[in-house]
Amino acid sequence: MKFLVRLIILLSFFYISCDETSEIGIDELLSDQKNKIKVHYVEIPLNTSNIYLDSVRTDEGDVYFGKYSNSIFGDVNSIAYAQFSFQKGDEVQPIPGEIAENYYLPNESSKLDSAVLYLKLSKVYGAPTFNEQEITISQIQDTLFSSALYTSSRYVEINSAIGQIGFTRFKTNNTDTFLTVPISEFYGKFLLNRIIEDVQTVELIDQTRGIAFVPGENNSQLVSFDLDHEDSKLVVFFNNPEEGNAYSPADDSLQYIFRFNSPLTKKYSYYDIDRSSSDLSSIDGINTNEKFNIQNKIYWQSATGIYPVINLDNFHSFLDTASNIVLNKVEIITGPIDNVNSFIPPSKSLYYILKNNRLNPVGIISNPEENVVMKDNAYYSDESDPAEHIFDSIVSFSYRGESTVFFQELALNNISADELISFPELPNSFDNLVIDKDKIYLKVYYTKYKD
Repeated sequence: MKFLVRLIILLSFFYISCDETSEIGIDELLSDQKNKIKVHYVEIPLNTSNIYLDSVRTDEGDVYFGKYSNSIFGDVNSIAYAQFSFQKGDEVQPIPGEIAENYYLPNESSKLDSAVLYLKLSKVYGAPTFNEQEITISQIQDTLFSSALYTSSRYVEINSAIGQIGFTRFKTNNTDTFLTVPISEFYGKFLLNRIIEDVQTVELIDQTRGIAFVPGENNSQLVSFDLDHEDSKLVVFFNNPEEGNAYSPADDSLQYIFRFNSPLTKKYSYYDIDRSSSDLSSIDGINTNEKFNIQNKIYWQSATGIYPVINLDNFHSFLDTASNIVLNKVEIITGPIDNVNSFIPPSKSLYYILKNNRLNPVGIISNPEENVVMKDNAYYSDESDPAEHIFDSIVSFSYRGESTVFFQELALNNISADELISFPELPNSFDNLVIDKDKIYLKVYYTKYKD
């Protein structure tokens, strides 16, 4: 009975099989062997469902702050956390007219002019960009640890004793590519005094613990900041009424810079997600790592824990009923996407093998061997990078990519995989996609040797 079912599936594939030797560039090579060898092409539909993860890793890439309402995926309230540190300046005198970062130092006579936080804007989701937003900067209660992994479910309390250390209102349609947040005088003086006291970097991080970017009650946008960018920094502006040592001249308009991208610091985002009024409200009642199906659609928004899961049973059925074949080229196709202007699809898709039908989002990065990624794009390659399936936003409006070796290894039983999960380049992304379930399939070119 099992064989008959698989035979029916195979026959449903073969109605589009044809001779495609020219498509994969081997027509001339087979010109004198066509009585024995024939290249076929077949499309294999892939059964797909969704999986829900209650938390994803958010300490890689941009940090997100703000509020975002989405009728499909739900409402998000996000707080970003970050630590900053400093690097002592080079002892080489800067070229006249240039400023070397942290070359000039404050001394006992130094006076604070101001302190300013600069945040490089990256992406904006939600309401129109002319809507005014609020950001409050506060110090957190507990410190962050650079060696730890942080996920979207981890909330950190604000240090109420210190209170607000920065605040501003802004619009994301400004021509500036970075946000400027004035820092309070008392906090600016605190940082300036730490440098005067020649505090060590680790000690400063321990004292400051970290800061939180908190959205206002009426915010309507989710904004991401690239804290690794050179424009992202906390700057203390000061003047020296008196000369100190060789690196501390009596001068005005001096500055000391603190950065967010040190190996000693940590940054991540916390998400509070409310799906009660969304199309996906029913998943609030399921467990993490549990699969679900809604309205014959496939949903994808990695930051909120919604991922497609691709079942490979039809591919295995094809292998079971085929014989004497070699896979010449295998592509996974997702698309075309309807109403592409209504979504911001992830720019590329990677595929991971589900082990025991479970996926650990933290483990994908920290222990990749526990979540095997689909490798390589072609034969005869020493590359071990993940196979990237790029979204074509101009012509096909589809994801497509070649992973021939992966599927040939499956065919040879050198690796084992029953399901794949679609994953973006970074899990911390609010790019999203909704697509019909029947628009995910394999395109397989294979050579069949006749007996």
